[in-house]
Amino acid sequence: MKNTLPPRKRRKDARPAEIIAAALEEFEVRGFGRSTLAGIAKRAGISRTTIYLYFDTKEAIFEAAIRSSVERAIDDVAEIAGSAEGDFGTFFARAVDLIYDRLVEGKAAVFMKILVAEGQFMPDLVAFYRREILSKGEAAIGALIARGIKTGELPESCRSEDVRVFMAPAIFAALWLRVFDKVDPLDIEAFKQAHVRLVVDALRGRA
Repeated sequence: MKNTLPPRKRRKDARPAEIIAAALEEFEVRGFGRSTLAGIAKRAGISRTTIYLYFDTKEAIFEAAIRSSVERAIDDVAEIAGSAEGDFGTFFARAVDLIYDRLVEGKAAVFMKILVAEGQFMPDLVAFYRREILSKGEAAIGALIARGIKTGELPESCRSEDVRVFMAPAIFAALWLRVFDKVDPLDIEAFKQAHVRLVVDALRGRA
């Protein structure tokens, strides 16, 4: 369908996404603490005052960037858990594929790096990420496990496991790619497959 909005209106509607994209580049290069609204504005090709039309603070941009990338990926994982057909191994592999594609290899991994490196100086943003992202991710993986229990593939005892253990390899991979990959490259595809096997075989082996 042809976009009938005037060019100026289309540009205005797209502006928040442009600011967020510029902020991701700024955060990637400079970290959160050293990033500035002026630097974000320069990367976006706009004035600093224009940013204030959409975001009050750098923290607000950071939260919006998380919501637009990480939260959307988590919602997609939750959608996988609600799909109609397939076994636990297939669904978990699909969820892991999505997580690695969007959160480990994608630009969104910069958030984890920033929180590890600078989290002690930004407790409110750490709390935001824990509440709005990690808790939802845990719930999505928990739903996958509950599905496996319901279909009889997994034993009831799996329900009490700490789901953070099942996603720990993805967090490790995200940090490795950002910190050590230049000196010791990670075969991300092989690592991802090992992640799936480790979880699926361990849980099924308890049945």
